[in-house]
Amino acid sequence: MQRYLGKLTPVWLCVVAVFVVATGGVEAKMRLAEGGKARCVIVRQPGATPAERHAADELAATLRQITGATFDIRDESATAPPSAIIVGPGPVAKALFPEVNLAAFGGEQLAIRTKGQHLLLAGGRPRGTLYAVYHFLQDECGVRWWTPWASTIPKKRTLEIGDLAVDAKPAFEARDPFWFLAFDGDWAARNYSNSQSANLTEERGGKIIYKGFVHTFYSLVPPEEYFATHPEWFSLINGKRTSEGAQLCTTNPQLRDFIVQRVKEWIRESPEASIVSVSQNDWYGACECPECKALDDREGSHAGSMLALVNYVAEKIAPEFPNVAIDTLAYQYTRKAPKTIRPCPNVIVRLCSIECNFGAPLEDESNKSFGDDLRAWGKICNRLYIWDYTTNFAHYPLPHPNWYSLGPNVRFFQQNGVKGVFEQGAYQSNGGEMAELRAWVLARLLWNPYQDDRKLISEFLNGYYGKAAPFIQEYMNLLYQKSRGVYLTCYNSPSAPFLDFSTLSKAEQLWQSAEAAVKGNSDLLWRVRIGHLPVRYAFLQRWTQLRQECVSANAKWPLPLSRKAVADEWLAVATGPGPAGWTPMTHVNESGLTPQAFVARFAVDPPDPANPLPPPKDIPGADARTSVDGQEGLASLYGEGSLAEVRHDPAASDGMAVRMPGSHREWAFQLPISNLERRATSGKWNVYAVVRVEKAQNANPNDTAFTAGVYDTGTKTDEASIAPKVADVDTEGYKSYLLGTVETNLDQHIWAAPAANPSVTAVWVDRVYLVPAGA
Repeated sequence: MQRYLGKLTPVWLCVVAVFVVATGGVEAKMRLAEGGKARCVIVRQPGATPAERHAADELAATLRQITGATFDIRDESATAPPSAIIVGPGPVAKALFPEVNLAAFGGEQLAIRTKGQHLLLAGGRPRGTLYAVYHFLQDECGVRWWTPWASTIPKKRTLEIGDLAVDAKPAFEARDPFWFLAFDGDWAARNYSNSQSANLTEERGGKIIYKGFVHTFYSLVPPEEYFATHPEWFSLINGKRTSEGAQLCTTNPQLRDFIVQRVKEWIRESPEASIVSVSQNDWYGACECPECKALDDREGSHAGSMLALVNYVAEKIAPEFPNVAIDTLAYQYTRKAPKTIRPCPNVIVRLCSIECNFGAPLEDESNKSFGDDLRAWGKICNRLYIWDYTTNFAHYPLPHPNWYSLGPNVRFFQQNGVKGVFEQGAYQSNGGEMAELRAWVLARLLWNPYQDDRKLISEFLNGYYGKAAPFIQEYMNLLYQKSRGVYLTCYNSPSAPFLDFSTLSKAEQLWQSAEAAVKGNSDLLWRVRIGHLPVRYAFLQRWTQLRQECVSANAKWPLPLSRKAVADEWLAVATGPGPAGWTPMTHVNESGLTPQAFVARFAVDPPDPANPLPPPKDIPGADARTSVDGQEGLASLYGEGSLAEVRHDPAASDGMAVRMPGSHREWAFQLPISNLERRATSGKWNVYAVVRVEKAQNANPNDTAFTAGVYDTGTKTDEASIAPKVADVDTEGYKSYLLGTVETNLDQHIWAAPAANPSVTAVWVDRVYLVPAGA
């Protein structure tokens, strides 16, 4: 038989489990059930752990679902019945299968054996036996647990098996498909996840437990407690010690000893933890003191001073806590491996891929720097983990065609010595784009990366969506092809070039066909309608631009003409009832935008490009036929929900406007030139922002009311800007403010912001308006 063989890369060597069937003569069969009646019993042995007892229960319950038979579970300590399934290690397993040394198995290693009329399903502790049962049910019996609410249980009133000999263990010691649905304890156990975030109780095999999961510097050393008395413990930036947007001074000897004591306190507080994170804050701000800088310069990376601290902590805690590892990040400014410093054996380094192009495999040339860093860390690190990103955090429901990169990436990790993988997805609620598919496919790949990921995707589509699968597969292929060559980040905008009208119109038609294919099955129809939401989300986000493209192409519009009607239906599906195990969408993005708040911006239908709105009355000579109207629906809002939001406003030209509270100065309103009609992306234009200002009582007339302008991200220059005073703004209604005359291009965006002063309560932006220069 073949076993999992570590780093070897040929696929045939990396199969984690092989079923060896007797050859020659008549194959021996073990009949588990016949005609809906059990032909064997399940044996549970003395000293069975909670997970092993649960494994026997899961086996009996699932076999009953398959065959209709009731399987007795017996506690045996000496001999087995003539026909039995032996679950877990113990005296019966040892007597019948002495050649299987279960005592030597790793904690997640499993063995499946047949001998005559006896079947062994067992493994190491804590999870090996549970995984043996699930492995048998899935690989031999055809069971699939797609999601917490959907499974495939074959019906076979007569169930028999041939000779089996299986040894398997996971490719990675830590496996975390970090999607919301994957936190369900039963789903996680059945799909071999040991995620620290899953509800994996002791009976479900338990899990890896962190103390302080990530970005722990200020949890270990809270600046509100220690900066005043120990400023030297915090970053020196531009010659000044600071805790604002900063890190710790990792070379400070007293700080190092303080962190050692804090880590020991954490471990004593949480003795079940096997990993403690000592990791940088989620921003830049590395220390520039002479000691830190000299070390980082010598090592060619800020990872030098970071790893020096982490190694120090790891060495100091090891004598008292030999089974606890210290975890840190190779993230952003610490991503590059150091030249000479090596992580201690009890140090875990988590390499993060946040800057990467997720539309292509991480081995792709577009991701060369990350690939170089992975290979470098893989050569020096005893326990290298990966923090990978598999969703769009700015738009959980937006189409994000990274599906065909998942398999190559997981294989790339394993080939470079990675021991643990964290695949961060839409973790705050259900409703993320293709969440169900990604969670299941990733879980399978994290157990064995050398499965054919394209076949896994097809298997999921057919098993979960039924007759709708061919249309959804075609949709995935369409988006994948259209997005090739696009740098797909984990914060992509709805204005991505592959989300054009032609592509989305075809995508919408495919999802409509998918719904029609399963209209007679309410369960499948519900699944397809949830899957359909991302395409509708893209239409809602880009409605005006897509309508413009449709009208210009004289094409057929695939949706109702009322944006409000489409939005209301979208909300009803996203937040409506579902099957047991499902909970409605609560997060549209990582910042916490709710589906209700997202849809609220569509309370009024926008003007249709076929019937444009008249220009603002205070722009002399403007002609709607030659001008370009940029309504609020085309804008990207930074900090949506807190810094900016779309609200109903009867005074606005289309009844809707962006409101920004006057308490900040962020460019929360941003309208990319690329979101406007194609003719606005070149040529010379007079650019206006149509704004109204809510003044506070006793407003200072000399305060700045708001700022606005045109910024070019390519040249990093301001092409136009204004900062009108409170005395100069109109509080009775909207006023058109000329930002400047601009030669437009696709790298520019029009922005507006409050001025962070008490004289202004709020700034409202109705639209931007572009008039040809010289008109």
